[in-house]
This record gives sequence, structure tokens and C-alpha cells, in this order.
Amino acid sequence: MDQLLTRRNTVIFVAVLALWRLYLSGQLQLHPDEAYYWLWSRRLDLSYFDHPPMVAYFIWLTTRFSETELWVRLSGSLVILAISSLIWKMALQLSNSVRVAAGSVMVFNAYPLTVLGLMAITPDVPLFLFWALGIFIFLQIVRGGEAWLWYPLGLTFGLAMLSKYTAILMLGCIALYLVLTPHRRWLKTVHPYLGLVVSLICFFPVLYWNSQHDWVSFRFQFNNGLGAHVYSLGNVGEYLAGQAILIGPIVWVVGIYAGLAGIFRRDRDALLLICATFPVIGFFGLSSMGKVAGANWPAFAYVAFSIMVARYCLVGVSNLRRSMWFAAVFTSLAVSLTFTLHAQFNVLRLDRFAPQLARTDATNWFHGWRELGEEIKKGHAGEAVVTPSHQLSAQIIYYTQQQVPAYPAAFARPSQFTLWGVPAAAHRSDEIRYVWTEADRNEPHIIDLAAGSNPDKFSALRDGFVVRNYYFLGQRKQTPQPSQYSLHPPQKTP
Repeated sequence: MDQLLTRRNTVIFVAVLALWRLYLSGQLQLHPDEAYYWLWSRRLDLSYFDHPPMVAYFIWLTTRFSETELWVRLSGSLVILAISSLIWKMALQLSNSVRVAAGSVMVFNAYPLTVLGLMAITPDVPLFLFWALGIFIFLQIVRGGEAWLWYPLGLTFGLAMLSKYTAILMLGCIALYLVLTPHRRWLKTVHPYLGLVVSLICFFPVLYWNSQHDWVSFRFQFNNGLGAHVYSLGNVGEYLAGQAILIGPIVWVVGIYAGLAGIFRRDRDALLLICATFPVIGFFGLSSMGKVAGANWPAFAYVAFSIMVARYCLVGVSNLRRSMWFAAVFTSLAVSLTFTLHAQFNVLRLDRFAPQLARTDATNWFHGWRELGEEIKKGHAGEAVVTPSHQLSAQIIYYTQQQVPAYPAAFARPSQFTLWGVPAAAHRSDEIRYVWTEADRNEPHIIDLAAGSNPDKFSALRDGFVVRNYYFLGQRKQTPQPSQYSLHPPQKTP
């Protein structure tokens, strides 16, 4: 085991997985969410309807030379390398062991979350980076006692808040650790509070943008995450199962046990990792009683979680614990490679023995959009496209190389498109085409729209299997005045 867990082998392990992610980044089509965030990067702003702006800035930086999928996603692969370096340094400081540092980095890089989840560009990518950097800086404060570090920590916290609002949990994690340890002395000094002022200054552009838009982003996220009215313990079970899949079942169980063991042992170094992990997982677990939290919502907690697993399994000479580490990494890596190989090469061929399962295959989200873009461009110059969702509109804009103006209908879920309004190019077009997918067919507005008509149908295939059916219905505008044009589809006439 000691011969395996070396700096050299860790570099090789990380490099091989990084090359695999880069290959996937260039081969897989954009997920609908990725296309939506890419669209943000074409219109930079202080904030956006759904999230703060950092994901748009990351995409803007990496697409200076090209807007292909690889460049749209490049920051995800770079962030993973940066976080791996931070994990190595933190694990080395907490354990003084290269074995533990190597084990921590390998665990993190083996997660399905890391191999595929962080390859896709979402607000989680910058959040992961600034969360990991914030925990690293706080560790330096705890171990070195240098007051000036509270100010870069405040800046990092502000940057994390510019990435995703759930970064606010960093404040609670740090406060919890300070209260539970003698480091609470810092709370009697001015430095943590001045550091918080730095973070507020950093976050001010988002506050200003929201104040100019009726606090729409804050209201949307509050209702999205905590707006449920029916509560169920079954939701918590579903949430926990999702977390086990996100990082691998064995590493999930080992990590939870390691955290509980650290609490009972009153291990102060383990307590820092626990405070950076358990409150986040627990917060989303409690919120899942009303509405199941997305599997990715607490994902940033698994930075410290990786070190916690490696410290528990690799400190000391217990062969059983070392075997647990090996089993955890092996199973997580097996799940990651199976999922990514299937995403790219369709190795499971679910359509041959379980067609219904194949239709709900999550990897289908990475297929069928380029074909839609090519179909829309065929002989339909001058048309604007209206869709039932912001994501479908974004995919059409991306995969038509911004040649076709597309936007959601008024009945669609509110999004950044709601604030942007109808594109100018759409006002100038004489024809509009409604485009929707099979999943939208039972939407009442779509039923009204399609009634009495015969929409064209286009099927996107994946190795001969239909992953998605698209429907097209072209119409002339009902009024020559663009200012009077409504986003609503025409209603069914009696």
C-alpha cells in the first residue's frame, strides 16, 4: 500500500483522469444547463435570475479562442486540478503523511461527482474552487494564528458567494468550529468581522443587481430550495441515496463512520473536517424533508470529506482500514468509469433489454442537441423559435451557432430570458416556429398549440435508439407590429 500511495503515483492517477475528462469534455454535447450558462457568458452581467454570475465569468474566460464544448467546460477540469493540490496540502498538514495526502487526492478524483459531475460547467465548479480555498485558508489561520489571513478568507468567501448562494454555509461551518474549540478567542478580535466586511464588499454587485430586479434571484432560490409545503421522511432517504451514488457507496459509508468516530474521539483536526462536511450534508438533509435536495447541492462538502476518509483509513497500521480505503476508491472509480464510458460509448446498451430504462437514461442529456440544431437550420432562415423552456432555447441558440433566435414562451418557467425579453432578431422575423420535445407534449399550452395541426417530427438517435423526439410547428405572426407580439402561443378556437 505504501508503494502505491506516493506523490508520483498520485500525479499519474490525477493526470490520467484529467485527460479522460478533457476527452469527454470535447466529445459529449452540452447538457441543457450548460448551454443556459454559456448563454449567460455571452451577456455578462452583475448577476442573473437563477444564480450569481461567477459561472458566466468562468465560461467567458475559457471561450476567448473557441466556443466548442471543450472550451466551454475547460474550467471544470482546471478547477479539479487546483482542488487536488489544495487537498494534498491540507491532508499533509493535518496528518504529516504523504500516504494520507495521496489517499485523500485519489479518493476525491475517483468520485463520480469529480469524474463527470465537475466536468460539466455549472455554478458548482467555481463554488468548489472557492470553498476548497476558503477551508485551506481557515486551516492556516487555525494552525498558524496569523490575523491577516482573515482578509483573504473574507475575499474567498465573497467569491464563493458570487458563485452560488449556498456558499453562505461556509460562514456557519467556520463559526461552529470556532465555538467548539479554544480558537473561539478569534471571535473576541476585530479580524473575523473585518474579513466579513471584505466579503460583503465583494458580494455587493449581486446585492445591487437584485435590488434593481425586485430581489428576483433571492426569491427564486429560496422558493426553489425551501419552498415546499409537504414534508416526508422518505425524501431524506432519497436524498441520502443520491449522495451515496454521487461519490460511491463504500466511501460514503466509510466517511460518515469516520466523522462519527472523530466526534467521539474528540480529534480536533478531524473536528475541522467534520465541521466543513457534516453541517452541509445535514442542512440539505433537513431541507429534503420538504423537497428533495438536488444530489449536487451539498457536493462541495466532499472536499473535506475526502481527507476525513483517508485519515481514518490510512493513519496507523490497520490492514482492515487500509482495505476499506482501497475498496472505497475502487468502487467509486468503477462507478465513475462505467458511467462515463456509457455516456460516451453507450456500453450498457440499455435499449436492447430495457427500452423504458434507456429512455430515462441520464446520459441521454449529453446527446441529441447538435442534431436538433442542424435540423432547425435546414432551409428555415429568418425564422424565430419559441420553446417551452429556457434550457431548450439555450440549446437551440448554441447548436445553431447563434444563427437562430430562440426564447421561451410566456408559459415557461421564469428564467433569465424573462429579464432579457424577446430578442431583437426575433422581432424582425416574419415566421415563428414552435419547437418542443416529447416530454412537453402533455403541457396544456402545448396541447392547445398542437390541436388541429400536424406538427413535423424529428427523432434524435443514439446508436439507432431514439433518445428524444422533437416537434416543429411553423406559423406566421398574427400581427405586423412587433411591439404587440405576445410570447403566448395561439389559443385553441372553438
